[in-house]
Amino acid sequence: MAVAACAGPAPAGTVSADGLVALVGTSDDVTLLGWGTNADDPISIELPKRDTTWIATGRADVLAATLTDGSVATSNPVSLGVRPVTWRPVRAAGPNGDAPEGPEYFATWDPEGGRYATLAGNLAGGDAIRVVLVDPTVASAFEIALDQPVVAAPPTWIDDDRLVVITGDTDRPSSTIVDATTGGLAEGPAGARLLAASADGHRIATMAGRGAPVVVRDTSGWLAGDGSSLASIEPPDVGSSAIAIALDDGGERLAIAWAAADGSVSLAVHGGASDWRRVATPQIGSAQGAVVAWRRGG
Repeated sequence: MAVAACAGPAPAGTVSADGLVALVGTSDDVTLLGWGTNADDPISIELPKRDTTWIATGRADVLAATLTDGSVATSNPVSLGVRPVTWRPVRAAGPNGDAPEGPEYFATWDPEGGRYATLAGNLAGGDAIRVVLVDPTVASAFEIALDQPVVAAPPTWIDDDRLVVITGDTDRPSSTIVDATTGGLAEGPAGARLLAASADGHRIATMAGRGAPVVVRDTSGWLAGDGSSLASIEPPDVGSSAIAIALDDGGERLAIAWAAADGSVSLAVHGGASDWRRVATPQIGSAQGAVVAWRRGG
């Protein structure tokens, strides 16, 4: 049974935005912001290029950035305000020595944080889309053909060896579970337009479509289709919709980027220990887009 998240915030100081990272876009710039312990103001993090479109967090606070040209870069470990962040482009090759044919989208680290998955191909046209698994340490790549229409949404790891891709179309989304070890494909739950899992894969957040609530579930229950949920978080205003969601390592905090009817974007953090009330409202200024993630450390 779902617990509806309260509209009002939880008592101050219960949960912070510590560890949150947000890629924030305005009409003429893109910035990467990070929040530290008890810090009200975020710290700017260097980007590889201004035309970064996606950010993901891996083990030991290493980031992956996807760029407008479809390439991917990874960072050194992030230490907010202590040392500069440096980036290097990833140039991975498959077993035949050839680089995967891009462009690539939505680089997303696995639970161990040592490799990431992207969607590659003509995502706008939906043709010949592949999952590309990349280990940037050894610059290796392995491709898995999906052979079906794919929705423009990030892949979501649900354990060390499986990830979920949103397939079908935006009006009637389904999902495909990809076995990253064998390349096998299996039908997954239908109905979610956007997914995000905790780093350990045990919890998942789902959104069915524009204006729909963000629902937090145990991943096992979601896969079984048992209808169970932990929370259902409604948009803060009429006409608002979630455009990005992220669960932290253990699935105890949920960050949501909300787009209002006028196009402005704001962030909210909800805490499981506070009955999934809003526990923080990180400030990002006059934003028109945002991607959210949680630093993983380790």
